[in-house]
Amino acid sequence: MGEVCRWRRLQEPSSANSGRRNPPLLDAETLAAVRAELPGLDRSVYLNTGTLGPSPRRVTELFLSLYREWQEAGPGNPEVYLREARAAAAAKERLAAFLGVEARDLALTSNSTDGINIVARGIDWDAGDEVVISDQEHPAGLLIWLHLRQTKGVRVRIARLSWESGPRNVEEVAARITPCTRLVALSHVSCMTGLLLPAREIVEAAHSRGVPVLFDGAQAVGQFPLDLRQIGCDFYAMNGHKWLLGPVGTGALYVSPEALVELVPDRVGDGSAEAWEYSEEGSLRLRQDGRRFEFGTRCYPLHAAWPAAVDFISRVGLETVRRRSLALARRLREGLAGVEGVTVLGPARPPDEDLMTGIVSCRLEGLSGEEAYRALLERFGVVTRPVPELRAVRFSAAFFNTEGETDAAVEAVAALVRETRD
Repeated sequence: MGEVCRWRRLQEPSSANSGRRNPPLLDAETLAAVRAELPGLDRSVYLNTGTLGPSPRRVTELFLSLYREWQEAGPGNPEVYLREARAAAAAKERLAAFLGVEARDLALTSNSTDGINIVARGIDWDAGDEVVISDQEHPAGLLIWLHLRQTKGVRVRIARLSWESGPRNVEEVAARITPCTRLVALSHVSCMTGLLLPAREIVEAAHSRGVPVLFDGAQAVGQFPLDLRQIGCDFYAMNGHKWLLGPVGTGALYVSPEALVELVPDRVGDGSAEAWEYSEEGSLRLRQDGRRFEFGTRCYPLHAAWPAAVDFISRVGLETVRRRSLALARRLREGLAGVEGVTVLGPARPPDEDLMTGIVSCRLEGLSGEEAYRALLERFGVVTRPVPELRAVRFSAAFFNTEGETDAAVEAVAALVRETRD
């Protein structure tokens, strides 16, 4: 208990984005206290935060207590229901401060995919209109565009990303923009390789051509400090269940005030409108902020518990989170590159460290990504994720991981490759 209290005193969260501080890397005692707050770390070598991050116990306990209170009071009791709704609204305020934006510009969603679809469905597409994506998108950032190609005649143009440099990727994205481009929609961080895009520079390049930008921040939020105002994007979709260590079922969409005017909701419901007239000629006035995308009965305790995860990350400090995750990823990348029969996706030492995140992917000679993932899990207890598109396996090195865990992963990979060669 003393270790946890010591960690709590390390850095109290503020209403601003406390991740902008520059604290030291975690010492052994503090790291142990942090790990004690996270469930399941003693059961495996957990290197899969890029899929699901372990929620701190306090987050789960808060959600369960709020949900239990709601149910025991009678779920339809308006006093309790409204109190839970106000708690969710306060959660939005906390998240907005964390991201450097106003709460009115956020919509609470279920995940990043939800936000991407709100944007994609809110644009009035004509046949021949174009969207620019990359060759490293999650299905959430690909399937909606393929669907719109089939149903609306939207053309999908694909930028080929590179580890060469950030400016090189900006040029590649800009080169795909034509007079027909209606949107640039990219992953801020690639779920396949961990490649980090220079978001602000991409926004500047697109805006100079009159094109709005949507970022999928699923692999970005919680990995490093973010200021969405500084980035200047029009839309930013995110979730809470990965690097932010929040509950599954939490997410948000940022819509800039300028972009809100152009985005037409494809779905509305109770909660979306400021006023309406119930008649055959009735009028409807939607809310003039992100709440127009929030409607229907919701599990408010989920979102109300989310700030506890934000506070957990903020106490450590996002700059510490970033630096430690990068150090572990570098150790992992260099270790894997030294194993004969292993191909790391991207250089062992990228020429520009601004391209790196905590995600490292590699191919194992003689094994598909799915085979490598299964073998690592079942035989060595190393939790990863397959990248079937690249016949690779992905490791996510989070700030709470240890050097021993990354070394164990390298040793497990080396053992698998040796077996396939024998």
